[in-house]
Amino acid sequence: MKRSNLVPWLIVLLLLAVFIYRELNRKIPVNGERVKEHVISMKEAEGYTKAFAEAKVALSRQLQNPAYLDSNFNMPQCELFNRDAIAAILNKPGATGLRVYLGLNPKKEVCFVLVPVTDKGKDITERLAMDYNTWIPGISSARAGYPDDAEAIERGQRCPHMCDVESPLTNP
Repeated sequence: MKRSNLVPWLIVLLLLAVFIYRELNRKIPVNGERVKEHVISMKEAEGYTKAFAEAKVALSRQLQNPAYLDSNFNMPQCELFNRDAIAAILNKPGATGLRVYLGLNPKKEVCFVLVPVTDKGKDITERLAMDYNTWIPGISSARAGYPDDAEAIERGQRCPHMCDVESPLTNP
């Protein structure tokens, strides 16, 4: 009799282990054909970043005040965004892509502003981050906060402060 009680518990334990393993190893589905539309070789990418760095130097030489470019358009080599920020964009209902805008923050730093995009190429301008402090229990459709609570992703970690110093893209 003890053996018959043990079997259901082993099955439940096994199913729980399979579920946890699956959740920990979940990947975002990828359509390889659609990826090909955007893939370039690392050699090309290195050429692009080198051309940008050279063009920035050439532009600086063209200005009467070479310091103007860095003081008014401080351009990073790149910005790093964590997986959670990208997932918040891709998990937005209706999002089929991501658009990157160039922006200029109050510190006069050029920055990248990321927004989710629909399959029709329209920006999704809604709230991205869940703020559990403003959730009202029992009222699923209510949100506290500002009437216009649309969000985008920014504040990437800027290079040269956060760079892969061994990457040929960082050191063109």
